[in-house]
Amino acid sequence: MIEKIFKFVVSTTVLLFSIATFQGSLTTVSASSTHMELTVNVSERGFFDEKDKLLGPQNPLEVPKGKKITIIFVFDEALNSLAIGDVHQIAITADDGWTIESDKIWFFNRKSTVTFVPGESGRKQYRAYCTVDCIGMDQLNNLVIRVVGLGSWRQTVGPGGN
Repeated sequence: MIEKIFKFVVSTTVLLFSIATFQGSLTTVSASSTHMELTVNVSERGFFDEKDKLLGPQNPLEVPKGKKITIIFVFDEALNSLAIGDVHQIAITADDGWTIESDKIWFFNRKSTVTFVPGESGRKQYRAYCTVDCIGMDQLNNLVIRVVGLGSWRQTVGPGGN
């Protein structure tokens, strides 16, 4: 009798663990199909992807239409006395007046995020720039974010995670 109870408890535990794992997988798949994160490094040299490729009008950051994205802006200044005091705050705007801003990033607050759904209200392109007078002001005024169809989207910046 004790052996049957033991087998029942073990079987039930395995079954519950399997169900929980399966539900966790479904949640992960669902979250990753509706939300993504992209990292953009910010320095006095400009905006760069994770492969250190300069982003701008000739190399826009492409984002899929209708998919919720979070852009992680990372303070990526070389460590010197100027960088310690340098501050960046990134605004993303569209031609129709829509704007979203990151928090300030600097030596002691190295990351800030903005989250939005590209392509809402027919927007096809956004522009991002630093709103703070900083040592990279001339290079931090030309990030182009281009909205592309989900089927034709090619990832230009690696995901920061889901």
